[in-house]
Amino acid sequence: MSGAVVNELEKILKPCPAEEFLASSWGKALRLVRGWPGKFAELLPWSRLNEILRQHRLDHPRLRLVQDGKPVPASSYVRHVSNARRRTPIPRLNTGGLTKHLREGATLVLDAVDELQPPVESLAAGLELVFREHVQVNCYAGWQTSRGFDLHWDDHDVFILQVRGRKRWSVYGMTRPYPLAPDIEAAPKPEHEPLWDGTLEDGDLLYIPRGWWHVAMPLAEPTLHLTVGIHNRTGMDWLRWLTERLRASEPFRRDLPRLASTAERAAHVERLREELLAAVAAAPLESYLEEYDANAQPRARLSLPWSATPGVLPLSNRAVVCFTPPRPLEFKIEAGVVEFSCLRKRWRFAEGALVVLRPLASRRVCSFRELFEAARGTLDEPTVRALIGELILHGLVAIVDE
Repeated sequence: MSGAVVNELEKILKPCPAEEFLASSWGKALRLVRGWPGKFAELLPWSRLNEILRQHRLDHPRLRLVQDGKPVPASSYVRHVSNARRRTPIPRLNTGGLTKHLREGATLVLDAVDELQPPVESLAAGLELVFREHVQVNCYAGWQTSRGFDLHWDDHDVFILQVRGRKRWSVYGMTRPYPLAPDIEAAPKPEHEPLWDGTLEDGDLLYIPRGWWHVAMPLAEPTLHLTVGIHNRTGMDWLRWLTERLRASEPFRRDLPRLASTAERAAHVERLREELLAAVAAAPLESYLEEYDANAQPRARLSLPWSATPGVLPLSNRAVVCFTPPRPLEFKIEAGVVEFSCLRKRWRFAEGALVVLRPLASRRVCSFRELFEAARGTLDEPTVRALIGELILHGLVAIVDE
């Protein structure tokens, strides 16, 4: 794992070393990391949250209020206004109703705030490179002492980043090993005392593994935290992928011998078992994970007006581009050709393109000047510009600063 990739995890874990956390806590145990006031302040200041609520057409359930474990009726803080000509309902925030509920103890929840706030998006994208899983960040804000949610567990690992204020947490651990949602058996509520009960201060981080029961309580003061959710693959995901591959098997496509004799049924099941074991042997876990990474969807990135103007790029060498594939890439070189898989495709470039592709893949964000320097002696500037234009055309890079 490269230092550049681990860097985003190190930022939120400081002063805890990322490698030590991954070895001792990830997927195994609760972890509390004490920070310092303001450590996460730039991710989502109160002023920016106000702007998001004012500038975006947020509707339930993405924006919601909860109090004492129950949802607050959305109609009391979101109204829908119809366009006079198109008659399309448009959500409008009822600020009076919203603030009334917040004063009375409701918690404000805003899902996928990483799609609305660039610093949070950068954090989520960086963590996706580390964990190779989809990352979503939700925002929770409260003011009184009413809890938002009842005691519960999540079907994904979470990092709690205390951005402002304080919040008290109680964490109990698992009562059913690695529960699923949905599951064939419910995880019973814990009857024992919490494994950890304490207060997160401004700048603290709390890591809670999947399936661990927990509950949080505000402390009669403004509090804002971000929940970073990492949705890891399980054996069930691998099995679903394997099931799709078994469509190539004739025995699995056949009807089950419902009306056959007991011996014929047994023979059919044995044939299915043999086919299944052969499929498992022919499709190792690495194949599933590689295909999963190759099909991962990137975050929306546009390069207007450049992407809509083929052959035209910013003239300034200070223009900055970002690499859009959401997962680390493996470059395979053979017969003068470099190949890699991402964005649901297999890509092939002349081997010389590596002098541009490698810095993009490792740094993620590069200026034209940095790419010209990386290619010096191998590709001239017009060729590098042409390659960048080709990468933009296919959505592999996006211009983020002219």
